[in-house]
Amino acid sequence: MRRGHLPWVAVLLLTLTSLPSRGLAQQAPEARSTERRIQLVKLWGTVRFRHPQALSKPAEWDAAFLSALPKVEAARDAQSYAAAVQGMLAALGDPATLVEPETPPATSVPPPTPRALKSWEKDVLVLDLRNLLGPEAQSAWAELEQTLDADAAKARAVVLDLRMRGLTRYGLPWVLPALLPHFIEGELSVPGTREVAHIGLKPQDGEQSVHETHFIVSASTLVTGTPGKKPALLVFLVDSGTALDLSVLALQAQGKALLVTEGPLDDSSINFQIPLPLGEGYRAMMSINEPVLPLTADLARPVRVHMDGPDEGMRQALSLATRPPKRGSLPARTPRPTAPWRPEPTYADALYPSRELRILAGAKLWTAVDSFFAYPDLMDQPWETRLPAILEKMEKARNATEYVLSLAEVGTWLRDGHVNVRGHPELQRFFGVNAPLWVTDIDGKAVVQDVFLPESVPGLAVGDIIEKVNGEPIDERARKFAPYTSASTQDFHRHVTLRRALAGPDGSEARLTVRDAKGVKEVKLTYKQGQGFPPSSRKEAYQVLEGNIGLVDLALLEPWQVPALFEKLKDTRGIVFDLRNYPRGSLWALAPYLDVKGSRPFALGEAPVVGGLHSGWMKNTSQASTSAPFKYQGRTVTLIDTRTMSQAEHTGLMLEGTADTVFVGSPTAGANGDITHAVLPGGVRFTFTGANIRHGDGRQLQRKGLEPHVKLRPTLAGLRAGRDELLERAIQMLKEKPASTRRE
Repeated sequence: MRRGHLPWVAVLLLTLTSLPSRGLAQQAPEARSTERRIQLVKLWGTVRFRHPQALSKPAEWDAAFLSALPKVEAARDAQSYAAAVQGMLAALGDPATLVEPETPPATSVPPPTPRALKSWEKDVLVLDLRNLLGPEAQSAWAELEQTLDADAAKARAVVLDLRMRGLTRYGLPWVLPALLPHFIEGELSVPGTREVAHIGLKPQDGEQSVHETHFIVSASTLVTGTPGKKPALLVFLVDSGTALDLSVLALQAQGKALLVTEGPLDDSSINFQIPLPLGEGYRAMMSINEPVLPLTADLARPVRVHMDGPDEGMRQALSLATRPPKRGSLPARTPRPTAPWRPEPTYADALYPSRELRILAGAKLWTAVDSFFAYPDLMDQPWETRLPAILEKMEKARNATEYVLSLAEVGTWLRDGHVNVRGHPELQRFFGVNAPLWVTDIDGKAVVQDVFLPESVPGLAVGDIIEKVNGEPIDERARKFAPYTSASTQDFHRHVTLRRALAGPDGSEARLTVRDAKGVKEVKLTYKQGQGFPPSSRKEAYQVLEGNIGLVDLALLEPWQVPALFEKLKDTRGIVFDLRNYPRGSLWALAPYLDVKGSRPFALGEAPVVGGLHSGWMKNTSQASTSAPFKYQGRTVTLIDTRTMSQAEHTGLMLEGTADTVFVGSPTAGANGDITHAVLPGGVRFTFTGANIRHGDGRQLQRKGLEPHVKLRPTLAGLRAGRDELLERAIQMLKEKPASTRRE
């Protein structure tokens, strides 16, 4: 129901209708078809995550889009376009979600002639509440209310006429809440409404995640009746323009009310809807919640054609009031079943999807990012403006490879290191499997920083410069992957593209042209699936170094090891935390021992909430618990570089916020926040950052990373000499400054 007297709803409607409605009818046919397609995608996406029933019908909703798309594009006029969109909305099974003209057509229906506001048919009280629409409504209501309790005591039944055809649609929304207590005995429990709420995007591929989907049910309310005897039955005479109240459904469920309708009756009489622009003079009205109890008529009549003819609706309402149906003869009014969440179809066999399915893939990707990406304010370009290009890329993809690489290219527009496109054989064929080594950029050269499996690359050493792969310069190979590699920072992008330049087909071999201190050599590299990022080359998670300095390798440290760690390191001069890796979830166990700052939040977060009336952002904070038996009093230094990403960056925020750690190294990857998993046709998995994480003081982390207090990168000479220059500098800092000078 569109209730203009609720100011916050008015603001919601204003926000959602502020998009421009273009004069599509005046555009060239091709441009008009393109614009219609864009509007269809936006509508499809909004319904997908905000309509209360769409979460249980992902396959049906996809099919509705695929069916509507060619009809929308081929529609010759605005009416055909609107009909095609209406056909898609019909898949929801919700008559209140529909297409209608932006400007309602002028009605030719003459206004009805109401009965008196109050009249009697023997012992049946008849209230024609339409009399309260006029300028004398306030005084008429005041006069009526004075006698209602006495009238209720005398009436066997009451007929309430709320038909609005020919009058004001959804008029008198206030009257039933004011009137019904006079006809209710004792207390009436009124079930509320419910809506969907996606707190982030629940993973579509079975991955574990903090993101969840809920049905939010408003609490039942109690309506307390006035003292005195009450009528046995209320009969409501309504039509499609009636504004109903949830109390009517509760009375109906208890067998104390009947609904007689002229014409169709749907949830728009009782729920909230939002308008979504379609252009060409049309809009879609979408339900964003639904009553817990179903809205159904006990007696449905055709629309009254002649307003000055016999009033058959009133006649039948009076007949029901005097001779009501026997108890048990009407269907039970039980709460609607809760719609179950269902995962997205994967279309795994459609490796090169049809044109329509490719456009649906673009719609799914755009909608998922538009709804759930955590950093829309950091995008280089507003995401809404990207939709035409996304759909164009999907349409023009000529084969499976172009299709998946187009998805990967679109992912780079997020500038997010968590973006990953996987699950399709053409992606595996294009990107290959990673080599078991890590390279870093030193003065524009690809220098080996770590070798994970020496047996796969015999003869390759830390400090070697890789110049070519199978005779092709490594920078040329890197440029091939750059357009399809997303990263939050330039440094991280460079490192990832270098890794991809060294990748190759599983089980194959490559010839590396390498320069070491003695000159150029050839090295054979064997690729094997699963040779990824190893935990560490160290054997121990923690140890005491010379000079009474602790060293903690967070790639090895398990949460259960933390108490023993601090028992061993509690009297050390300081601790070096090596965070140039991916931790194992130890930050929450570490934090209580390090928190000398009074448990202030070390990170601020926001997660998108998408659904009915409660869309927005859910705020949260990360802070240490108070469970540790003691606080570590030494200073800390933390080693960082582009390998420090996501959970590692969150661990860095903890060390910063609890221990005022000193960061040594280079900026981190700049991608932190719980990952969102979406599914696209062809069995493609598309991930991106789904939670907005900032420093404890509100500073930006995404696309910047943790920034070092002491900037230091490995040198070629240091790597070749087997030195860890960052670790050396950290130890030097802790040796030079006594523990008592720890920064507060």
